[in-house]
Amino acid sequence: MSDGPHRSLPMRRHWKDLAERAAKAAFSPDQVCEALPYALKRDIMTAPLEAVRDILDGGQQGSLFPEQRIEQLEAVRQDCRGSAAGNVLIDCAIEAVTSGLTGEQAFKLTLENAFEDNARSALRGIEEHYQREASDRSARYVRDRLAEARRQCDFSALAGDLMVSGKPPRGAVPLPRHSGIDEGPRL
Repeated sequence: MSDGPHRSLPMRRHWKDLAERAAKAAFSPDQVCEALPYALKRDIMTAPLEAVRDILDGGQQGSLFPEQRIEQLEAVRQDCRGSAAGNVLIDCAIEAVTSGLTGEQAFKLTLENAFEDNARSALRGIEEHYQREASDRSARYVRDRLAEARRQCDFSALAGDLMVSGKPPRGAVPLPRHSGIDEGPRL
């Protein structure tokens, strides 16, 4: 084994960074926790946020015909084939529409549920990979650190931040690397 199972993890770079932080004791629990929202935001950038928001905001007439909104959401799904985050976002939007929600309330609930679903799926994938590729003790250690990061992640706040900013930044925002002498793990 070279640098660890996170290298062979079949996921995008931001999820590999989270796995690396969870697996190495050199990273503090806070550093693991800061990597989860970063990875979730990076994933949601690939989803059709504006299209879903426009459909959910459809005005008074749209709220009378939820079936029409569902059809519009399914049409958006055709444009984002292969995007797991996009499909989860659309599924969550359909769930919000069938619950009778519209507008900003529906969009916020959609984002919260999409973040939570993506987190659950990705963390399960990381855990399964470590279960196959690493020792049982190492897999348990990773699972515990990821579970703690998930408990500390505020999906509602992530959704609120995304709604306030309008859309996520399109540039590559790097995950902070703490390389200073005083930024290491606590002794």
